[in-house]
Amino acid sequence: MDRGRRAMPVQNKACYERHVKKCQDNHRDRLAKMKPTIDCHAPSSMRKVATKTNAKKQQIMEDRYAQIERDNRLLLEKMSHIMRKGGVDNHNSTSKYSKSLNKGARKKELHKITTENQRILHAIQQADPFYDHIKWAEEAQQNEKYMRNICTMPVRLREEDTDDEGMYAGEG
Repeated sequence: MDRGRRAMPVQNKACYERHVKKCQDNHRDRLAKMKPTIDCHAPSSMRKVATKTNAKKQQIMEDRYAQIERDNRLLLEKMSHIMRKGGVDNHNSTSKYSKSLNKGARKKELHKITTENQRILHAIQQADPFYDHIKWAEEAQQNEKYMRNICTMPVRLREEDTDDEGMYAGEG
């Protein structure tokens, strides 16, 4: 049963559940008996058109493919000529002059930042915790007991609940 109807108060749960089940069964039956109102099949005239050949369209496509083949062949010839003759300047000469003028200053700044980060990390690790995790665990157990007391349906509260109280309301 969905959450909305579960929260709604009724006088007799058994009668109400039987009524809801009957309504759901009727709904499923109506869905199963439904027929489409739209004809999704291809019209018969389209079937005949698809079998005809269009000579002009085929000729245009062949010309287009021939043009693409010609362009590809010319491009390949140009690329092979460039590879043989070395006509393109593809040498990267900027790496010779890429020395930084403030490399030492940046290295010094990086070392300073690293030591400061290590000092902060050590301070954080040595600090006492502000929150009491034991108190949190006790409060969580108490809240789970309250939850089990007020729930009418079985409730699974957490995965690691393996103690002898049980996982569901009414078991323990």
